Amino acid sequence: MIYGFLAGRAVLSLSMFLFFLNSIWNTKPKQWAEQKWWLWGLSWLALYAISFFWSTDIPYWQERVQVKLPFLIFPIAMGCLPTLKAKHYQTLTLGLITLAVIACIYSLSFYFRDSENIVSGYSYSKVLRTPAYKDHIRFSIFIAWVIIWGAYMAPKLKNKALSITSITCLLFLAIYLHILAVRSGLLMLYSFAFIYIVFLFLQKKFLQSLIIILSSILVVGTLYKTTPSFQSKIHYVIYSFNEYKNGNKTADFSDIGRIISYQLAAKIIQENPVLGVGAGDIRAEMKSKYEVYSPNTKPEQRIVPHNQLLEVTLAGGVVTLVVFMIWLFYPIRNIKKNRDGLYLMATWFGLFLCLMVEAMLEVQFGVSIYLFCFLWVQKAAKDNSNLTPASTTL
Repeated sequence: MIYGFLAGRAVLSLSMFLFFLNSIWNTKPKQWAEQKWWLWGLSWLALYAISFFWSTDIPYWQERVQVKLPFLIFPIAMGCLPTLKAKHYQTLTLGLITLAVIACIYSLSFYFRDSENIVSGYSYSKVLRTPAYKDHIRFSIFIAWVIIWGAYMAPKLKNKALSITSITCLLFLAIYLHILAVRSGLLMLYSFAFIYIVFLFLQKKFLQSLIIILSSILVVGTLYKTTPSFQSKIHYVIYSFNEYKNGNKTADFSDIGRIISYQLAAKIIQENPVLGVGAGDIRAEMKSKYEVYSPNTKPEQRIVPHNQLLEVTLAGGVVTLVVFMIWLFYPIRNIKKNRDGLYLMATWFGLFLCLMVEAMLEVQFGVSIYLFCFLWVQKAAKDNSNLTPASTTL
């Protein structure tokens, strides 16, 4: 399944289905009904799918619904898994880190072949080539989560040598994310640091939190000075913001293009607040609004909004959005103030921020990575509470 994230859509789909079959073997329907988060997921997905009846572009509706099929099988598969042992989590952790490092080395090979042209491309919103079918956004999110997972599991590895090696690899992955300089991945990484610091404050470990804050500022500042692609990306964002502030409302800058798409989506929602326009007609409605309100935007720049809440509301209206929000926030209602809760909250919050800047549940890799990342941390936190007393050590 992890390999499928990086290199093969068919492998990803097949492995997820086999994982589902393996997990539900000899389980009873009663166990399925106990998975409340799964049921809420089915509810918002059903409302999303029902928009078929007021969609006119059925092939596009089918495409939007099809990519969400993992919601039917993966949450129930994870929910029905028996309690796993430490050796299982160690194997998963080492496998994740190894494949992530190999994938990042593969990506960096393109950087070192022609670093000058790669860096100059960042001034035009072009980025370094990555695995996952060149889906640099979802790839960066996945790498950021591997860092969170690795930090969670490093103390649990069987010996210090493995822990030190793993931590070294995680540092390499963090540096890579700054070379790649994709905002979604960096947003998830920085949000992890933020959540960690908040938890330290809650435990009144003020000195530790201060050390982490100062260290983070020093490290990011050093990477800014020494990493041209990271520096170029920041300059591009600042320049785009200044252009928008000065009245440039064209989509020639990707950030301004996003803002335009948000504004047009808001207009559509105001006109169709209850049922939306149907999942199949989002693209057509956005195109229509571009023609009226932003006719100078080039066809290739006419995008659907990169925000999952807007996408859901456009497809099924406010009713679907409400159910989606219940599903989204349901897993954090009982997060505990211990180490397991810290990493569960960090994963949820990082993915939540990604949903605000990327409609990642509208693409196969986005759906799979969202479910895989969150559900494995949730599973590990549950199993750890079953195996050991709750720990408050972060």
